[in-house]
Amino acid sequence: MKGSSKAIWQFYCVVLLLASAFAPSTSWWIRRGLTRDYVRIVDNLNNQQLQYQCKSKDDDFGLRSLSPNGEYEWGFRVNLWGSTLYFCSFWYLDNHSVFDVFRDTIDFLYDCGGAHCIWKAKEDGIYLFHIQTKENKKMHDWEKIKA
Repeated sequence: MKGSSKAIWQFYCVVLLLASAFAPSTSWWIRRGLTRDYVRIVDNLNNQQLQYQCKSKDDDFGLRSLSPNGEYEWGFRVNLWGSTLYFCSFWYLDNHSVFDVFRDTIDFLYDCGGAHCIWKAKEDGIYLFHIQTKENKKMHDWEKIKA
């Protein structure tokens, strides 16, 4: 390849990379492995302790509990294959809920409002706090534990 055509080819590659990085629909995959994501669990139950257990394919944080208004947060880097997934089981009194607290998808990150997914347990269900709008959105109801 001649010098001028090689320079043009390199220029096009740089332009394509920059366009992909700043395009809203494609930039989420470029961040993989470069930035950290976070999940936070918040106990907003009325004077009740929240029990929970969170896992991924590779990690199990074990059974934990939070005091009222307590918080627990962990950070991680998503894998390059886009398969990073964390899920949690939650309990309080005779109520239970199980769901994904993090999935490496553009829709999930949009629901979180960014790289911090903040889940708040309340008496009537579990809410996801959207960081940019500062709003809580009810995502899951509690299910009664059958005896």
